[in-house]
Amino acid sequence: MRAVLRGAALGALRSADLELAPGRYVALSSEREPLSELVAVLCGRTAPSRGQVLLEDVAPASSPSVRRRVASLLAEEALPPAKTVVSSAEKALAARGAKPAEAASLLEDAGLSHLAAQRPEALGTRETRSVALALALAHASADLFALHEPLATLLPASFVLPRLDAHTSRGALVLSATTSPADATLLGGAWLCVELGRVRATAGPAPRLGVGPWQQVSVETPDAKALAHLLHESPLGLSSELGASARALKITGPALDVTVREVIALCRAHGIEITRIEAAVPPVEALMAARAGYARGAYEASRVAAHAALSPYPPRGVS
Repeated sequence: MRAVLRGAALGALRSADLELAPGRYVALSSEREPLSELVAVLCGRTAPSRGQVLLEDVAPASSPSVRRRVASLLAEEALPPAKTVVSSAEKALAARGAKPAEAASLLEDAGLSHLAAQRPEALGTRETRSVALALALAHASADLFALHEPLATLLPASFVLPRLDAHTSRGALVLSATTSPADATLLGGAWLCVELGRVRATAGPAPRLGVGPWQQVSVETPDAKALAHLLHESPLGLSSELGASARALKITGPALDVTVREVIALCRAHGIEITRIEAAVPPVEALMAARAGYARGAYEASRVAAHAALSPYPPRGVS
């Protein structure tokens, strides 16, 4: 499933311009409200007040059949009305064509069996979102997962992350939204930065967070060509590309630790000197700090331009 957002706005989300192919994405921002609105319009729970949201060229808010192919976790969740949580989960499963009898085992697998006999309206916000997340992760036929703070529920990361990996591997579009840099790194994926309520794709490849197969290792060695040849023959499927200099390589492998171990082992076995080795993806805090610096620079440039247009005298500090 492909998602296209053109000037989509809702509440604190002032504008979203994105074209998302199947894969993994993480929207990270200190602004909680635009993140929650992004998830709401993407999954079709709410239509945008302005602009368009299309899933396979169809607006999800007006198409129940498209929404059945979407698994979501909103900032504020509500379970289907029923006498017990397990009955509510049965209704949710039946609505998407799954077997209602699997509700009890679904809750048990997620560590939520202690909630099964409670009334849905008696649950707190975190408990309700936990049940909703368990239902979303169990949606085996969903083509889109739009999740707000999926690591801020009762479900542990050790339960959530492998299931997101499985859905990503089978070709689903998985977008998580969070205000936590630590959670964003765990969730992994192409980074979508929300600033002042706006989110749009950046020019060129988006930075990727996490330690998945997308993360690269930067290596500097006097024998870059020899190392590249050895990597090409590695049974681990490592690939390489030239870095900023003739001595530099960017190496991509199945996981960061596996890649580093293989590079070091090959260099030791063939007497290749390594002068530097490090992850090619900077910490998420550095990415956000750099983005903030760009925003500040743009503000200063626009301030100077506006002042110059209105006054014959240059602003203080500008000659």
